[in-house]
Amino acid sequence: MAVFDQDPQPQVLYDQTDSAGIEGAYADIMRGLYDKMDSLKRSPDDFRTWTDEDGYLTFYNALLDFAGDETKDRVQVLQQLGEFKFRAGSEPDEKKKLIEECFAEATDQEDPRIVATSRSRRLSQIWSPKTDTILDYIVSRPAQAGRVLSDRLNPTNTEPLQLVGHPFKDVRSTDLQPVADAKVIAFERGSEIHIIPGVSKTLTNWDADTASVGGVEKVSLFETLLLHELVELVSREENPDLPALYTHMIASSFERYLKADLLSVAVEDFFLEWPVLSEAEEAERYEEQLKMEMEEARAMFAEEDIPDTFDDDDDDELPIDSDGKVPVKKKKIVKKKVVKKVKKKKE
Repeated sequence: MAVFDQDPQPQVLYDQTDSAGIEGAYADIMRGLYDKMDSLKRSPDDFRTWTDEDGYLTFYNALLDFAGDETKDRVQVLQQLGEFKFRAGSEPDEKKKLIEECFAEATDQEDPRIVATSRSRRLSQIWSPKTDTILDYIVSRPAQAGRVLSDRLNPTNTEPLQLVGHPFKDVRSTDLQPVADAKVIAFERGSEIHIIPGVSKTLTNWDADTASVGGVEKVSLFETLLLHELVELVSREENPDLPALYTHMIASSFERYLKADLLSVAVEDFFLEWPVLSEAEEAERYEEQLKMEMEEARAMFAEEDIPDTFDDDDDDELPIDSDGKVPVKKKKIVKKKVVKKVKKKKE
């Protein structure tokens, strides 16, 4: 995140401690998110239908995506975020077998389309999120997730919350390339959510193009991005010892509740054309292009082809065309006088 720290012109787009003092599109979005999460709290069915099975499947897929391929790594996450619930008297080997069955490869007799559903159902039988955590609410009680998030976004909440934008104006694209390679579009730090504001245009275009695909229609992709970061922030406030990877898995579960995997695909699209060249890089590129064209012009009119009357010192006086090419002086043509001879008449 060093590049973000070196951003010469970060902008505070919203400050909850002074919510009435900051105006603009992003401040309106943050205030609108409060209303939408309050609506989720009151009427979750207006957002989407959601069952425990949906919740476990969503978290299970996030676990597979981010926790690594080893069962021991996945178990470590599950132990941190929830509790296993084996039958009393279960032997260690039996417990191990039940856990391994949650991540078993598909058999030849199984339909690949329902393998994840089958495995997540097995997980729900032996494990559950810690009670009354944001993950518990996302998996089983989205209305309660809406309550927690709306409380955190409430303009009357005295806890600090800032949205900080990083336009990276005048920052060289070469310095920003590591951000693009890591695909870091936003992150949270303390009570601050940091974003690259330029992504909002791409996400808005995706909203228009994918309106019929599904997901919660009343929440945009950009709002989903902000909510993802807010869930990470709330998760860390619940448990400051949670690693960033774990809070990311929790937030990804809520993101997928809202928009499935559309946000991650749209962010990939943004990074196809970002970062853009800075003004300094544009000027350098123009100068380099101009230099190349001048060299090409000199090569076309080599010294031996230049008329004797052409004075090298006059180069600076020649106007330069808009394409950067130097016009060539035309050689003067001297017309010879023709003297007619008149024959004398013989006397």
